[in-house]
Amino acid sequence: MNSTIKKTVFAIAILLTCSFLRASAQVTPTTTDVSLFCKGSDLTFPAPAPGENWIVRFSTTATTTPSTVITLVGGNKIAAADLQNGYYYLSSKATAAGSCESEMQQIPVYVLKPLVPDFAAANFCVEAPLTQVGTIINPEDPTITTLAYQWYTVTGSAETAIAGATSKDYTPVSPTVGTTKYRLKVGYVIGGNKYCPQTVDHDVVVSAKPTKPTLTPAQISGTANAVTF
Repeated sequence: MNSTIKKTVFAIAILLTCSFLRASAQVTPTTTDVSLFCKGSDLTFPAPAPGENWIVRFSTTATTTPSTVITLVGGNKIAAADLQNGYYYLSSKATAAGSCESEMQQIPVYVLKPLVPDFAAANFCVEAPLTQVGTIINPEDPTITTLAYQWYTVTGSAETAIAGATSKDYTPVSPTVGTTKYRLKVGYVIGGNKYCPQTVDHDVVVSAKPTKPTLTPAQISGTANAVTF
């Protein structure tokens, strides 16, 4: 009985170890020498040396024998639609018959999915600013949870960063009456750097404070009238 239990525990330990090794072999945003791409970007290599061609293979995990051959666009580009997380293996080979292929360079790639920021425009009276509350859909959570925020005012095509407005929510300071276009920009933070920002704009209407009423007693009806008796 004890022998059977020991064998079972050993088998489970082996399975867990293998699962860990497989997971750790996959590319993450912090993999050593990883190349980060925003979703929708091409991967472009420099042109190969004259008389040579690039050969690119792919594997979802690190390997010495990648088997998936990638068809390059124009001889040096992986189209955005085909780019995915994993390891690309780059080698070169002369076009002459009988040429040898070089050793492969391993290139880990991680493609960042786009963030989806938004905020509901909260109109307000100039003397009582309301907080503009941001909402973020983070498709990389829990792999990446640290995000960078910046609020802007936008005039035409020009954006002006609002000093200190670097949180998900923003309460306008010293607003002016009228319509102001606010922009929220959000990006991933990886290794202290910001990547793949996304923006959202909304108009916020700031109303003026109404003027103080200046009615005279004669304009107020229903009051007691002075009488003679």
